[in-house]
Amino acid sequence: MMMTATQTSLRDAMYAMSLAKAVPDAELLDEYARLYPQFADALTEFAVELAIDSLMHQSDEENIPAADAEAISDVVSRVMSQFENQLYERRQARTKTAAAPGRAATASVENPFAALDRPGFRALASQLDVNSVFLSKLRDRTIDPISIPKTYSRHLALEMDEDIDAMAAHLFAPQESVAAGRQLYKAEGKPMAAPRQSFEEAVRTSGLTDEQQRRLLSFED
Repeated sequence: MMMTATQTSLRDAMYAMSLAKAVPDAELLDEYARLYPQFADALTEFAVELAIDSLMHQSDEENIPAADAEAISDVVSRVMSQFENQLYERRQARTKTAAAPGRAATASVENPFAALDRPGFRALASQLDVNSVFLSKLRDRTIDPISIPKTYSRHLALEMDEDIDAMAAHLFAPQESVAAGRQLYKAEGKPMAAPRQSFEEAVRTSGLTDEQQRRLLSFED
């Protein structure tokens, strides 16, 4: 029997989740995150670690050569992306179910950048001390959300005066649901779904100055 949230420590919650299923899936994580909301972030990280460990162990048993380590890394990234997308979809489905009769439930997460026009977008880039290329990657969700340091997600939310959870929901949402304003697309280029970059890769490949790169990479998870 599960203990109540007030009786349970983080370690107890992790232990209970590991006993419930050897390899957590989105459904199990969603259940435990709702049961222990104060541990939601830590439980998500724990579930991801268990899933990665299971995948790597399976690869070892199948004797995948060390030379294929890059291929394994690609598989891990795809699995984790799918994991997070499934979790997001379950939460969206639950939100729709719980919506009051007559009240429309949004089918996608609101994009906090959608209301920005071209000058506003550039002003935000300046405020964050980044360029439009990097900011577009955050807007268009082309950065793997798991790789984005939580301290940077919070920093971004605070600078944009957005709710931290709403910002996290935007970053984790599938790329297909990006819906920025039409005028922004015209100004900055319509985003195309593509394999997501890691946060570090996005920083390194956006044409940022050395100082901007150092500052962004100094954010810790």
